Amino acid sequence: FIDYDDLLNSPKETLDKKLETLNQNKVVVEDRIKTSQDVIRKANADLNAISGAIQVCEQLISELPASEEQNDKQG
Repeated sequence: FIDYDDLLNSPKETLDKKLETLNQNKVVVEDRIKTSQDVIRKANADLNAISGAIQVCEQLISELPASEEQNDKQG
């Protein structure tokens, strides 16, 4: 990725350009990390909502009278 021998023998102008490029790349990677963290946060919120809905459905099923539960199995 970086040729340090090349850097050591480069004039200041070349080093300045490489530094600018590296700083730009750093910003790009930081932005990608932030975006990924936002996606993970949203996915976790979605997963929590789904888990809550599953719990509600399971609770409702467990509270059904036995006759309704058997009708569902037969139907």
